[in-house]
Amino acid sequence: MHPAGRTRSALLGVARPVAALAVILLLDVVLAARDWPVPVLGALDEPAHLLTAWLVLAACSARTTALRLLPWVLAGAVLLDLDHVPLFLGLDVTATQSGRPVTHSLTTVAVLLAASAAVRPWRTALAGLALGAATQLLRDLSTGPGVPLVWPALWADVRLPYLPYLLALLALAVAATARRLSAGAGGEAADG
Repeated sequence: MHPAGRTRSALLGVARPVAALAVILLLDVVLAARDWPVPVLGALDEPAHLLTAWLVLAACSARTTALRLLPWVLAGAVLLDLDHVPLFLGLDVTATQSGRPVTHSLTTVAVLLAASAAVRPWRTALAGLALGAATQLLRDLSTGPGVPLVWPALWADVRLPYLPYLLALLALAVAATARRLSAGAGGEAADG
């Protein structure tokens, strides 16, 4: 590759994690600006879930692993919110007063991980879904009314201030950027 192309590629590799962080922060500012109707909430929150999941994968996985996991991690990051559909249909599947369904817990992540260990042909897909669900919970801990994190052992909602989530995002963006820089031009990490 021509040196100018490597420089451009390296800059893009560094810019992606920073851009993901910036978009998440922008979405969160807009979300906090007022009370939104449910469809608008979803349209603002789901992209932030996807970007959070992408940042985790970009910071923690080698390129080949990330490329195999990426579609499953992204799916897990948003599919967990399908558990809200019964609520909109009038069915009570909540675990706590927050209104979060019981599937918004580490129990879901544990079930997916156990299934990934037990069902070899689906190991990558199920592990990716588990990681995506975990990133959903990471975000929901700080941006919503809380989650029944350790349900059924504890029915209480767990909620964290936004600052730990923000610091986690910053650390992920730094790690993803460092991974890209150390991998060379073009960033051999998760360029999904």
